[in-house]
Amino acid sequence: MIFRIRIALEGDEARCAELLGILFSQEHEFTPNAETQSRGLSIIIRNPELGRIFVGEIDGVIEGMVMLLFTVSTFLGQKVALLEDMVVAPAWRGKGLGTLLINHAVDFARSEGFGRITLLTDRDNNTAQQFYRSQGFAKSEMVVFRKLLDDGTTLKKSESCTWMCRECGYLYDPAEGDPEGGIKACTLFAEVSGQWSCPVCFASKSDFDPFS
Repeated sequence: MIFRIRIALEGDEARCAELLGILFSQEHEFTPNAETQSRGLSIIIRNPELGRIFVGEIDGVIEGMVMLLFTVSTFLGQKVALLEDMVVAPAWRGKGLGTLLINHAVDFARSEGFGRITLLTDRDNNTAQQFYRSQGFAKSEMVVFRKLLDDGTTLKKSESCTWMCRECGYLYDPAEGDPEGGIKACTLFAEVSGQWSCPVCFASKSDFDPFS
């Protein structure tokens, strides 16, 4: 069995898009779209000044990937990178490929004079958070905000929005939660137990839709 980490090349987009499909189907905010993902991958592969995509091959087959996107920190006064799209095929998780990919990305960033690597992960993805901590990453106190500029994006409707009960019109506001129902303020709807029910009509959580 031969492990190899290399920079993604033109022609790797289709397989990388398959891996991104696995990743995005697991994340709260994103929906997979192979055509869109392939287009984004091509932009980075063809414009190395924007970043690098590293792929992990096992016996010649791409089974994992990680991406570094380049920017500049005025605070540090030097280049920094955003680590995105870290994914390993399910059959190869827990076998060291993810660590090889992260180490390769970190070594590359260090050798190129980057001062920091930042990444995002779902707040309830404890497995990923534990993995990143084991690789020397520390949790930030910063809060992420986004503004979508393209109506064609595949970003899911935010999990932080208000949700409405289809049966009675009750609105669940994450900022308020449902204290009487045991749900603390600032609890995202995705984090509410599946056993919770509408406090007005007792409809199930599955009877709620995003409202705003």
